[in-house]
Amino acid sequence: MMRNVCQFVRRKLIGTLSLSIVRYFHQYEGTARMPYPLTKDEAYFITETFLGIPRPLSLFQKNPEELLNKIAERMQYGVNFSTAPLYVIPGLINDKIGKEILLENKLGTCISTNSITKAILDHIGYRTMAILGRDRGSTFDTHLSNIVYDVTHPGSQHLVDTASTYSLTRAIPLNFTSESPIYHSTTMTYRFFKGEEKSLVWCRRVPGGRTLPADTELITDSLGEQWFRLLTCWLEKPNARVYMNDFMNKIVRGQVPTDPVLRCFFLDVHLDGKMVRILADDKAITMKTRDSNGTVREQTMTEEDLRSFIDRNEPFFSQSLLEKIIDAKFCHVTP
Repeated sequence: MMRNVCQFVRRKLIGTLSLSIVRYFHQYEGTARMPYPLTKDEAYFITETFLGIPRPLSLFQKNPEELLNKIAERMQYGVNFSTAPLYVIPGLINDKIGKEILLENKLGTCISTNSITKAILDHIGYRTMAILGRDRGSTFDTHLSNIVYDVTHPGSQHLVDTASTYSLTRAIPLNFTSESPIYHSTTMTYRFFKGEEKSLVWCRRVPGGRTLPADTELITDSLGEQWFRLLTCWLEKPNARVYMNDFMNKIVRGQVPTDPVLRCFFLDVHLDGKMVRILADDKAITMKTRDSNGTVREQTMTEEDLRSFIDRNEPFFSQSLLEKIIDAKFCHVTP
């Protein structure tokens, strides 16, 4: 009884805070083909209140790289990567929907989260460009990321990606010739390679003792160690945000064939030093947990298990949105 009362009070408090934030952001409208619908005041409000970084302009003047890393880390941990925004209005996705769901539910696709990250950085004073990416096994560019220029010196470039399965919690300097230093996160060891056609290839260390998927593409570094490709980013393809907004609207309307994972519901959650992914379609609900050693544990869930998991771990995830996702049998694509 007491637990239910505490959960009710917690949700009421969270709902009141979320509603006040969303109302604050309703004052500005935008469309997919306009600059991101975020004013300068809103960008500062998000940075200071949502991300908990006070006086961002002062820090930008003192140490722009430190601020960039803080924003990258807090956006990654503060906003869960998910297809949930695609269920709000069947057959429609745009910047306004993405922004509201991100601020109200702390959920975002690569498009909504990386777009709002870019807008925040632009307003603070960074020079940025959105870029496209292609996941392994895909024949389409289905990912949006960002390059930030002139952070440490004129001509410098940093990759900032705050919404992907691979949990990039820092800005990656791109001043290497062919292969980056090795980086470690809570769930993987990774590095980047410069590829053909001005591409950046994001790779993960091949985990020992695991059978790799048949479509795995391996890259061997200068020391003979093997890495498998996760994502390829194109550093100079223009109009990335316009392309991705149009492309995702075609996906949710069922107008283009695409990877099944983009048609179903998924949610990535950082939990107790592990990465938890919930993947659901009309056939099954699965939870995969990956620890720092790359070990993956998998278990099936029922709809009630899913509701319970969200209730315990995701207090900002609105119950109405979750029920809409379940009622859609976890498929957001309009027939």
